[in-house]
Amino acid sequence: MRAHSVIHIGCAGWSIPKAQAELFPTKETHLQRYAARFPAVEINSSFYRLHRPQTYARWAASTPAHFRFAVKMPCAITHYGRLKDASGLAEFLAGPRELKEKLGPLLVQLPPSLAFERDVAEEFFAVLREQFEGHVSYA
Repeated sequence: MRAHSVIHIGCAGWSIPKAQAELFPTKETHLQRYAARFPAVEINSSFYRLHRPQTYARWAASTPAHFRFAVKMPCAITHYGRLKDASGLAEFLAGPRELKEKLGPLLVQLPPSLAFERDVAEEFFAVLREQFEGHVSYA
């Protein structure tokens, strides 16, 4: 018997192309307009810069109860640190925690040039699990 799974369909970011703008409500923020049509979104901008915890809290408060956010881990950890330096992990996680029940998976995107090293991956994910109890997806 298969475990029950929920699939959330969304996009990377909540910008709305001008050509499709009329399909979305017009008197709300871009995120609220997006959340009126989709149940989930990837916060891709977190890959490039940290957002304040208050920003995550505001995003959570402005979306419906069923809405979920997938948050991409910063490139400082995945690409520059190559999973060997998780020193910025606690500072990063402070933001996504503010999404509370609306937090979906953390996305760990690795550079194509990163060769798999079992001990590095195991150590990184052990540190992540010590600091975070949510879902982790990687591609």
